[in-house]
Amino acid sequence: MIRNLTNTSGTLYRGKGTESPDFTKRKRRAGMKRLLSLAMAAAMVTSLCACGGGSTTTATTAAAGNSGTTESGATAATDGKNYDNVTLKLSYATGDTGMDGLTAIEFERLVEEKSGGKVQINRFPNCQLSGGDMVRHVEMMISGGAFELAIISENSFSDVDQTFQVTSIPFAFKNYDEAWEKADSTGGEFAKNLFDKYGVVYLSTFPNGIMQFANNKRELHTPADMKNLKMRTYGDLQMSLMRSLGADPTQLSWSELYSALQTGAVDGNMNGYQTLYSGSLHEVQPYITEVNVTLALYDFLANKASWEKLSPDTQELLQECATEAAQWGRDYMSKTEAEVKQTMIDYGVKVYVPTDEELQAFKDGAAPTIEEYKGIVGEEACKAWGIE
Repeated sequence: MIRNLTNTSGTLYRGKGTESPDFTKRKRRAGMKRLLSLAMAAAMVTSLCACGGGSTTTATTAAAGNSGTTESGATAATDGKNYDNVTLKLSYATGDTGMDGLTAIEFERLVEEKSGGKVQINRFPNCQLSGGDMVRHVEMMISGGAFELAIISENSFSDVDQTFQVTSIPFAFKNYDEAWEKADSTGGEFAKNLFDKYGVVYLSTFPNGIMQFANNKRELHTPADMKNLKMRTYGDLQMSLMRSLGADPTQLSWSELYSALQTGAVDGNMNGYQTLYSGSLHEVQPYITEVNVTLALYDFLANKASWEKLSPDTQELLQECATEAAQWGRDYMSKTEAEVKQTMIDYGVKVYVPTDEELQAFKDGAAPTIEEYKGIVGEEACKAWGIE
């Protein structure tokens, strides 16, 4: 089921694409201080829960005027499992046409079907429980109380720990298969341990897309064609990349991007095919260069303190369903990317695929950013994800 909230002005929060709003420098500094204290508090709560024997149920806390429904006790299902009678809140960044929303719907279906309706999922899109604020969304995942489960872009945790940017290093993966090989082995284990440091349980991962360069000025064959293009960016890594390639990076929120492209405030951006299409950006950007520059991941996450209140059978159920839903998301992305790409071509968008020599020029141009962020995330993270 899905819940809608309005802000104080009565406006319904809605998402257009598959991205959250950009962080501001002021929010980053304030967010870091809050997050460090919240992480410590979450760790203390987890410790107390572990020492207290543990309940087999979890109670959802009313947030932003909405309250989840819970019932005490775990009862045996027809399969002999002792699932909690519980309603859990699942928060995510975009609407129900984005990859996180579509995969959340599949997760809800799986959980409620496999538990015989004992475990219910309440979905809250568009960061409703954090008032549309992605920084606050991450904070609330760490501190707990407002929601138990979330789907959040892994890069959104970079203000907590820049190591989370490891999978966003340019040209780290040639394709999805390379990424999933690591995500389902050493990379996923590394991510699990990293999230655990901040009181968050990592369940699974699926794609928000492999990013391409899109603009409304010209075809991009080499970095020389990007000179002085005003490219919208999301976070420090993208700003560094655009500078390395000779473009003029501009931090801009997702909600402002479409109109900014119309007015000429920016000339382009980097995003995956699914995001470009779901945000209708093909209407205002007729050029795409297929460079497969960075991978954007969505992670299924749980607040650790809330997780440890659940029965072992319920934990097993949620892990199983998160893994299956993530696989569904991976398959869906692989299928629909080709479809939306063709739809945009039919609309009139020109998709340019660089030659091997041209692609190498982009990689060479990105080298300063690649080396910078390999140093930032560290050798252990790079090794886990197979980044040389």
